[in-house]
Amino acid sequence: MRVPKFVFVAAGALVVAASGLGPVTAAEVYVLDQKHTYITFIHDRMGYTNILGRFDRYEGEIVFDEEDLANSSVSVTIFTNSLSTGYARRDEDLIGPNFFNAKEFPEITFKSTKVVATGPKTGKITGDLTLLGVTKPVTLDVTFNKKAPSPRNKKIFIGFAAEGEFNRVDYGMTYLTNGDVQMVGLRLEVLAVLKE
Repeated sequence: MRVPKFVFVAAGALVVAASGLGPVTAAEVYVLDQKHTYITFIHDRMGYTNILGRFDRYEGEIVFDEEDLANSSVSVTIFTNSLSTGYARRDEDLIGPNFFNAKEFPEITFKSTKVVATGPKTGKITGDLTLLGVTKPVTLDVTFNKKAPSPRNKKIFIGFAAEGEFNRVDYGMTYLTNGDVQMVGLRLEVLAVLKE
């Protein structure tokens, strides 16, 4: 099976979440840990190899209700021009008008809308992904990793991982060359700390 054209990866954890359900006393608010969250992607270069890259700037907040995941929510903003693959010319192309078009659309956002638990530590989260000014629903398969205080500073952290995919052409990213893959695979792993 070929790797999709772009695979976003974020190391640390994401949250099983849903939004718009009102305040819940059991819910806790977390913010993404900027030092230990990595949002990266894999670019399938016409089937020859995969080019690795990342987004270095982002922010997000998680409302996590461990007792009732349906009362949880997540909101993440990625700053498009923070994309980096280690090759400046390619970076310029990817943030240019043929692909992410960072000048006109400086942010990529994801906001949750629904969550369904599928097991003790697994679930499905559906949310609105906004890319290139187009908003469409995306569903992620989510795994809860851990919630515990850090042995260093005793702050409470949570960790999740999530995977999904979407068709980039649906968002207007229609520039294609021979062997290009339209599907975008998503993988998010985000570490979040309890908000003080």
